[in-house]
Amino acid sequence: MTRPHIPERDELAAALRGLRIDAELSTTVLAERLDWSQSRVSRIERGKTLPTPVDVDDWAQATHADPDVRRRLRELADHAQTQLTDWRRELAPGRRRKQQEMAEHEANASVIRVFGADVVPGLAQTRSYAAAMFRLGRPGVTDEPEKLDAVLDARMARQSIIDTGKRLDLLMSECALHRHLIPGTDQREQIDRLITLSERPNVRLGVIPFTAHERAHQYHGYAIYGDPAADASAVVLVETLTRGLTIRAADEITRYIEHFDQLAATALTGDDLRVFLREVTAQVTWP
Repeated sequence: MTRPHIPERDELAAALRGLRIDAELSTTVLAERLDWSQSRVSRIERGKTLPTPVDVDDWAQATHADPDVRRRLRELADHAQTQLTDWRRELAPGRRRKQQEMAEHEANASVIRVFGADVVPGLAQTRSYAAAMFRLGRPGVTDEPEKLDAVLDARMARQSIIDTGKRLDLLMSECALHRHLIPGTDQREQIDRLITLSERPNVRLGVIPFTAHERAHQYHGYAIYGDPAADASAVVLVETLTRGLTIRAADEITRYIEHFDQLAATALTGDDLRVFLREVTAQVTWP
């Protein structure tokens, strides 16, 4: 799998390698100074592992870097860990391109976890539901409403990841099932789609019912691509009204995974979920 291009990571890797070379240290000697494995030093220099700001500071000290260089590299490491991007800039290449970028994250991840909160997660949406999401979302941010069909094609193409057998954990609140975002007929089709997905062996679909004794506050929706223990490119994506938040710090990703597991522990799954979804279908009486 290809690693998504992250300019800050590449720049940081090149700068750290340059510090080692300027200090005339081998990767083995530097690893000994840092009390790391030689493979960890090598992975960081090749951009395979994203170092924390503390890692960068230790590296800079071990190679006797100038204080100004140390500050600049630490700032770069901070920026590489978390990015907050204005939606106008994020969507400047177009919403279709954004869907393709999301597909790259999904292809690189060993496991995909998505908490949709009050909406159905994108990988489980029907075309009608996805169209409503795009029509309602961020008016004025992009100038391509006439290209909605192309954007939807890209969104629906992402769902081919389900057929690869990759593990998908998709979670939402019961609220997502009662919102009148689409006509009743389309809503019933969406719920049928959820029932079908819940029967897939590689998909763990969960709905947190209103009656659940929740263990954690739901806060907001998010997507976790990969696991920092297994994926160098693991990332969490969060959408706010005006910006997109990208988190690559391993400790923060781990906290999101723990939060996801707490939410999932109170969700309906399997046969119980399918019975519940059929009951909800009967409540869809709007036109």
